[in-house]
Amino acid sequence: MEKNDKGSIPLYLFAKAPRPGHVKTRLQPALSEHRSAELAAMMLEETMLKVSECWPGERILTVAPDIGHPVLKSLARCHGFRMEAQIQGDLGERMLHVLEQGIHRFGGAAVMGSDIPHIPGYVINDAHGQIMRGVNVIGPSLDGGFYLLGLAARVEGIFDSVDWSTGSVLYRVQRNTASSDILLSEHPLLRDIDAWDDLSWLADRDARYRQFLTP
Repeated sequence: MEKNDKGSIPLYLFAKAPRPGHVKTRLQPALSEHRSAELAAMMLEETMLKVSECWPGERILTVAPDIGHPVLKSLARCHGFRMEAQIQGDLGERMLHVLEQGIHRFGGAAVMGSDIPHIPGYVINDAHGQIMRGVNVIGPSLDGGFYLLGLAARVEGIFDSVDWSTGSVLYRVQRNTASSDILLSEHPLLRDIDAWDDLSWLADRDARYRQFLTP
Protein backbone atom coordinates (compact mmCIF):
# COMPACT_ATOMS: atom_id res chain seq x y z
CA MET A 1 0.00 0.00 0.00
CA GLU A 2 1.28 3.46 -0.90
CA LYS A 3 1.38 5.77 2.11
CA ASN A 4 1.20 9.54 2.21
CA ASP A 5 4.10 11.76 3.28
CA LYS A 6 5.45 10.28 6.51
CA GLY A 7 6.25 13.77 7.78
CA SER A 8 2.49 14.21 8.16
CA ILE A 9 2.34 11.54 10.88
CA PRO A 10 -0.75 12.45 12.93
CA LEU A 11 -1.05 13.08 16.64
CA TYR A 12 -4.51 12.39 18.05
CA LEU A 13 -5.11 14.48 21.16
CA PHE A 14 -7.84 12.87 23.25
CA ALA A 15 -10.14 15.26 25.09
CA LYS A 16 -13.55 15.51 26.69
CA ALA A 17 -15.83 18.45 26.06
CA PRO A 18 -15.40 20.75 29.12
CA ARG A 19 -18.96 20.36 30.38
CA PRO A 20 -19.59 21.08 34.09
CA GLY A 21 -20.08 17.85 36.00
CA HIS A 22 -18.38 15.73 33.32
CA VAL A 23 -14.70 16.69 33.59
CA LYS A 24 -12.16 16.72 36.43
CA THR A 25 -14.69 15.04 38.70
CA ARG A 26 -11.97 13.80 41.07
CA LEU A 27 -11.38 17.42 42.06
CA GLN A 28 -14.98 17.84 43.19
CA PRO A 29 -16.44 18.97 45.55
CA ALA A 30 -13.28 20.87 46.56
CA LEU A 31 -13.54 22.51 43.15
CA SER A 32 -17.01 23.32 41.81
CA GLU A 33 -18.29 21.68 38.64
CA HIS A 34 -18.05 25.01 36.82
CA ARG A 35 -14.48 25.69 37.94
CA SER A 36 -13.50 22.11 37.13
CA ALA A 37 -14.72 22.68 33.57
CA GLU A 38 -12.75 25.93 33.37
CA LEU A 39 -9.64 24.11 34.57
CA ALA A 40 -10.11 21.34 32.00
CA ALA A 41 -10.46 23.91 29.22
CA MET A 42 -7.34 25.78 30.36
CA MET A 43 -5.28 22.59 30.54
CA LEU A 44 -6.50 21.52 27.12
CA GLU A 45 -5.63 24.86 25.56
CA GLU A 46 -2.13 24.77 27.04
CA THR A 47 -1.61 21.23 25.76
CA MET A 48 -2.90 22.15 22.30
CA LEU A 49 -0.56 25.13 22.18
CA LYS A 50 2.43 22.88 22.96
CA VAL A 51 1.38 20.37 20.31
CA SER A 52 0.80 23.06 17.68
CA GLU A 53 4.29 24.44 18.31
CA CYS A 54 6.15 21.13 18.54
CA TRP A 55 4.39 18.46 16.43
CA PRO A 56 5.29 18.90 12.75
CA GLY A 57 2.66 16.46 11.47
CA GLU A 58 -1.10 16.51 11.32
CA ARG A 59 -2.92 17.37 14.57
CA ILE A 60 -6.35 15.95 15.38
CA LEU A 61 -8.47 16.82 18.41
CA THR A 62 -10.29 13.57 19.14
CA VAL A 63 -13.39 14.45 21.12
CA ALA A 64 -16.11 12.90 23.28
CA PRO A 65 -18.98 13.26 23.72
CA ASP A 66 -19.79 16.64 22.16
CA ILE A 67 -17.73 17.44 19.06
CA GLY A 68 -19.79 20.59 18.57
CA HIS A 69 -18.84 22.14 21.92
CA PRO A 70 -18.01 25.82 21.24
CA VAL A 71 -14.85 25.83 23.37
CA LEU A 72 -13.44 22.85 21.49
CA LYS A 73 -14.32 24.30 18.09
CA SER A 74 -12.68 27.60 19.01
CA LEU A 75 -9.50 25.95 20.30
CA ALA A 76 -9.25 23.72 17.22
CA ARG A 77 -9.49 26.71 14.89
CA CYS A 78 -7.01 28.74 16.93
CA HIS A 79 -4.34 26.04 17.16
CA GLY A 80 -4.68 24.33 13.78
CA PHE A 81 -6.34 21.07 14.77
CA ARG A 82 -8.77 19.03 12.77
CA MET A 83 -11.63 17.69 14.90
CA GLU A 84 -12.83 14.10 14.99
CA ALA A 85 -15.37 12.33 17.18
CA GLN A 86 -14.20 9.37 19.24
CA ILE A 87 -15.80 6.05 18.32
CA GLN A 88 -17.81 4.04 20.84
CA GLY A 89 -15.92 1.58 23.02
CA ASP A 90 -13.46 1.52 25.88
CA LEU A 91 -10.37 3.70 25.88
CA GLY A 92 -8.24 1.00 24.30
CA GLU A 93 -10.65 0.49 21.43
CA ARG A 94 -10.86 4.23 20.81
CA MET A 95 -7.08 4.66 20.80
CA LEU A 96 -6.50 1.58 18.67
CA HIS A 97 -8.95 2.89 16.08
CA VAL A 98 -7.09 6.15 15.50
CA LEU A 99 -3.63 4.59 15.76
CA GLU A 100 -4.44 2.05 13.07
CA GLN A 101 -6.04 4.77 10.97
CA GLY A 102 -2.88 6.88 11.15
CA ILE A 103 -0.56 3.94 10.58
CA HIS A 104 -2.56 2.90 7.52
CA ARG A 105 -2.44 6.38 5.99
CA PHE A 106 0.99 7.65 7.06
CA GLY A 107 3.03 4.74 8.39
CA GLY A 108 2.83 5.96 11.98
CA ALA A 109 0.65 7.73 14.52
CA ALA A 110 0.56 8.93 18.12
CA VAL A 111 -2.11 9.37 20.78
CA MET A 112 -1.81 11.77 23.68
CA GLY A 113 -3.89 12.82 26.67
CA SER A 114 -4.82 16.35 27.69
CA ASP A 115 -4.00 16.09 31.41
CA ILE A 116 -0.35 17.17 31.03
CA PRO A 117 -0.21 20.90 30.25
CA HIS A 118 3.32 20.98 31.67
CA ILE A 119 4.72 18.53 29.09
CA PRO A 120 8.05 19.81 27.73
CA GLY A 121 7.85 20.70 24.07
CA TYR A 122 10.92 18.64 23.22
CA VAL A 123 9.11 15.46 24.31
CA ILE A 124 6.44 16.05 21.68
CA ASN A 125 8.94 16.91 18.96
CA ASP A 126 11.23 13.98 19.81
CA ALA A 127 8.29 11.57 19.63
CA HIS A 128 7.52 12.67 16.09
CA GLY A 129 11.14 12.26 15.04
CA GLN A 130 11.39 8.79 16.56
CA ILE A 131 8.22 7.56 14.88
CA MET A 132 9.53 8.86 11.55
CA ARG A 133 12.64 6.74 12.12
CA GLY A 134 10.53 3.65 12.82
CA VAL A 135 10.82 3.78 16.62
CA ASN A 136 7.81 3.12 18.87
CA VAL A 137 7.54 5.47 21.85
CA ILE A 138 5.69 5.71 25.15
CA GLY A 139 5.50 8.45 27.77
CA PRO A 140 4.88 6.91 31.21
CA SER A 141 2.82 8.77 33.78
CA LEU A 142 3.22 8.74 37.53
CA ASP A 143 -0.15 7.06 38.09
CA GLY A 144 0.90 3.91 36.23
CA GLY A 145 -0.55 4.86 32.86
CA PHE A 146 0.88 6.76 29.93
CA TYR A 147 0.40 10.24 28.53
CA LEU A 148 1.68 9.52 25.01
CA LEU A 149 1.97 6.47 22.80
CA GLY A 150 3.44 6.54 19.31
CA LEU A 151 3.65 3.59 16.94
CA ALA A 152 5.54 3.20 13.68
CA ALA A 153 3.67 0.00 12.80
CA ARG A 154 0.66 -1.95 13.99
CA VAL A 155 1.24 -3.92 17.21
CA GLU A 156 -1.04 -6.93 17.52
CA GLY A 157 -2.81 -7.12 20.90
CA ILE A 158 -1.18 -4.01 22.35
CA PHE A 159 -4.17 -3.27 24.60
CA ASP A 160 -5.16 -6.87 25.41
CA SER A 161 -6.20 -7.40 29.07
CA VAL A 162 -5.58 -3.75 29.99
CA ASP A 163 -7.74 -2.59 32.90
CA TRP A 164 -8.02 1.13 32.25
CA SER A 165 -9.23 1.93 35.76
CA THR A 166 -6.06 0.72 37.50
CA GLY A 167 -2.43 1.69 37.91
CA SER A 168 -1.26 -1.33 35.90
CA VAL A 169 -1.94 0.13 32.45
CA LEU A 170 1.68 0.90 31.57
CA TYR A 171 2.89 -2.47 32.86
CA ARG A 172 0.28 -4.36 30.84
CA VAL A 173 0.99 -2.44 27.62
CA GLN A 174 4.72 -3.03 28.03
CA ARG A 175 4.10 -6.75 28.62
CA ASN A 176 1.95 -6.94 25.52
CA THR A 177 4.54 -5.24 23.32
CA ALA A 178 7.38 -7.33 24.76
CA SER A 179 5.49 -10.53 23.99
CA SER A 180 5.39 -9.39 20.36
CA ASP A 181 9.13 -8.56 20.45
CA ILE A 182 8.29 -4.87 20.09
CA LEU A 183 10.41 -2.29 21.91
CA LEU A 184 8.99 0.97 23.26
CA SER A 185 11.38 3.88 23.69
CA GLU A 186 10.48 5.55 27.00
CA HIS A 187 10.07 9.29 27.34
CA PRO A 188 10.33 11.15 30.68
CA LEU A 189 8.00 10.18 33.51
CA LEU A 190 5.36 12.92 33.89
CA ARG A 191 2.48 13.61 36.23
CA ASP A 192 -1.14 13.61 35.06
CA ILE A 193 -3.23 16.35 36.66
CA ASP A 194 -6.25 14.46 37.97
CA ALA A 195 -6.51 14.83 41.76
CA TRP A 196 -6.13 17.69 44.24
CA ASP A 197 -2.51 16.84 45.07
CA ASP A 198 -1.71 16.95 41.36
CA LEU A 199 -3.32 20.37 40.97
CA SER A 200 -1.40 21.70 43.99
CA TRP A 201 1.81 20.35 42.49
CA LEU A 202 1.08 22.06 39.18
CA ALA A 203 0.14 25.36 40.86
CA ASP A 204 3.49 25.36 42.70
CA ARG A 205 5.20 25.30 39.31
CA ASP A 206 2.84 27.47 37.28
CA ALA A 207 1.24 30.45 39.01
CA ARG A 208 -1.60 30.59 36.48
CA TYR A 209 -3.16 27.54 38.12
CA ARG A 210 -3.17 28.94 41.66
CA GLN A 211 -6.56 30.53 41.00
CA PHE A 212 -8.10 27.06 41.21
CA LEU A 213 -6.79 26.39 44.73
CA THR A 214 -9.06 28.98 46.35
CA PRO A 215 -12.88 28.91 46.50
